[in-house]
Amino acid sequence: MKKLASGYRLVFGYLGIFLVFISIITFLPLVMLIFYPNESSVWWNFVVPGGASLLVGLLLYFVLLFKRDRARLGKHQDEVILVSLWILAILICSLPFVLSGKMTFTEAVFETTSGFATIGLTRFTMWDSHVFIFYRSLLLFFGGVGLVLIITSALSDRYGLRLYIAEGHNDKLMPNLTKSARLILGIYILYIFLGTVAFILSGMSAFDAINHSIAAIATGGFSSLPGGLMAAGGNATANQIICCVLMLLGGTNFLIHLFLITGKFKRVFKDLEIRFFGVLSCIMIPLFVVSFLVGPSGFSFGESLSYGVFTYISSITTSGFTNVPATYAFGVTSTVGTTFLVIMMCIIGGGMGSTAGGAKQYRVALAFKAFHWNLRERSASKNMFYPKRVYRCGQSRIAEQGEISEAYGYILLYIVTLFTGTFLVMVFGGGHFSFGECAFEFANALSSTGMSCGLTTQANNAMLWTMTLGMFAGRLEIIPIYYMFYRIGHDIFRKEID
Repeated sequence: MKKLASGYRLVFGYLGIFLVFISIITFLPLVMLIFYPNESSVWWNFVVPGGASLLVGLLLYFVLLFKRDRARLGKHQDEVILVSLWILAILICSLPFVLSGKMTFTEAVFETTSGFATIGLTRFTMWDSHVFIFYRSLLLFFGGVGLVLIITSALSDRYGLRLYIAEGHNDKLMPNLTKSARLILGIYILYIFLGTVAFILSGMSAFDAINHSIAAIATGGFSSLPGGLMAAGGNATANQIICCVLMLLGGTNFLIHLFLITGKFKRVFKDLEIRFFGVLSCIMIPLFVVSFLVGPSGFSFGESLSYGVFTYISSITTSGFTNVPATYAFGVTSTVGTTFLVIMMCIIGGGMGSTAGGAKQYRVALAFKAFHWNLRERSASKNMFYPKRVYRCGQSRIAEQGEISEAYGYILLYIVTLFTGTFLVMVFGGGHFSFGECAFEFANALSSTGMSCGLTTQANNAMLWTMTLGMFAGRLEIIPIYYMFYRIGHDIFRKEID
């Protein structure tokens, strides 16, 4: 009879498997050496941390899990694994930046977290290295679709569902978890391929095309050029349109993509998130356009329309790309209205189960509907009963009170975290930055949007660590981090968990 792996033996055994996967991430950018052999001197920056991660991972797996049956994970141990996996991935994958000698440890962790969390805020300066530029895009790729989802697509694990859900994947496309993960990954790669081809046809170079396609579909915002998307070659208008389409695809629940691909359009247009997005767009796009039109920069109506629509899509999908001239710095020379609108869109964010961040459109839409239901019940007679029905993920169902409470609670927690982070950034900034600048920057970090008013490039280490923690908490949606500390704390003090 096989021995049983349980408790922290199981936790560290799983982390061993994940370390092997993390090593693959650090090895992959070396593929660029085939096309740019003159950059071969950087190979050891990736091989050293990747090799160490591979050896430690294999050691943990063979010592703790090999030829053992696996028990069920204890309560909240899935959150312990999830948060530990993301911390290990960030720390290990930051080492190539450190070993390059071009970044401090703080900057490297900030950059890596920004990549995995698909933020786009950056301290990157190595624009002459195709290997490192592609590496940043790979961080967006794996972080956008989810580390657990990638692993689940490669490994069949009957206990993987809890990790899958804890990472933010609330919808399965197929009954089988592994097949769902592979289908999502397949859709994700297909969009990147189509986006790359479209960018090339618009006149962009192949290298810039694949990097911008990954960044747009991952709603990440990293560019392969110091001047961003607008510095890429080809037709600028076509590039912006392609980018908008990819950002919208990335910010939409993958189950909606499946309905679109299979022609089930009624399910798409009846979905609560899609309807909420449609109503929100009708209200917010004109406001964005007007905010540019009446601003101090004197934009024409055509320019304001272009900047307004693009900025709205980039904000609501938490992508961080911008087509606004560099001289127009958000939060500094822009109107208060534009800055406020961007922050508001960052808070709302993209769809549940998408690559986007923020509080998520479904939670906000459900909160509004719950408010409407409450008003309706107060004005109706006591004998009337109104079902709290929502159309979500292809089916109509009754919204449970616990789900409604969770939506309200998370939005409140999100806003509290936003104000706390803003306050800390202001304090660590020593009064050199205004409340608006700090709120704009931290909102973009927490929501994984990545637009900047210039604060990131001037930030000291304390400010960078504050925003790094904000990016990390926002990507994992805060709650798993609480449960991790809750579980570890109880284990340390040997308290039973109900």
